[in-house]
Amino acid sequence: METARNTKLIRSAFTALFTALICLGTFISHPLPGGVSISVQNMFAALSGLVLGGLQGAGAVGLFLVLGVAGLPVFSGLRGGLAVIQGPTGGYLIGYFLGALVGGIIIGSPIKNEKKRVPFIIKAVIATIVAFALQYAAGIPWFMAVMDATGKGMSFSEVLSHSLVPFIPGDIIKMILSFMLALVLRPVAARQLYPDDDKEAEEILRRLEKRRH
Repeated sequence: METARNTKLIRSAFTALFTALICLGTFISHPLPGGVSISVQNMFAALSGLVLGGLQGAGAVGLFLVLGVAGLPVFSGLRGGLAVIQGPTGGYLIGYFLGALVGGIIIGSPIKNEKKRVPFIIKAVIATIVAFALQYAAGIPWFMAVMDATGKGMSFSEVLSHSLVPFIPGDIIKMILSFMLALVLRPVAARQLYPDDDKEAEEILRRLEKRRH
């Protein structure tokens, strides 16, 4: 029972850690014409699922969204509040959650001594692409709908030129980085998230507590 409780605390700490990482990404963004910003938040959101797995990764993104909706300035451009979700870029934020969930489910939860063989590499590549693609799959239709509702409707090609094309080079780089970081961080996360006994779990909790201070 004690081991299970400690393991839950460790997993909660890692969820909060990735939430904090996504929140910090708001300080690294650059707005473009059309209302969408270049940001590393989408990379950190995808990485949450790729490293932690679907449910825990989506939990980290979900907590980030809750903090933003509550009014904390954690969204791109140091914004917060429900109005951001309801605005033109709100669909991308929902896409963060979907990407982390589905991408994380595809790659699976991290395991100790994970074998980086060809089938796993292929699965990791697919998971990374899906994690980023779902951000656009949710964001672009939402952007179009909100712009239409506000009387600023755009054609599909115009929306793509504003909301997709400018981001392709940067997101390719972010996908490569996410893939490489996931391969490195998953074994580390597995050792921390799934301790073998209560003594190991307590030691992990002590290290996490020291880092907080």
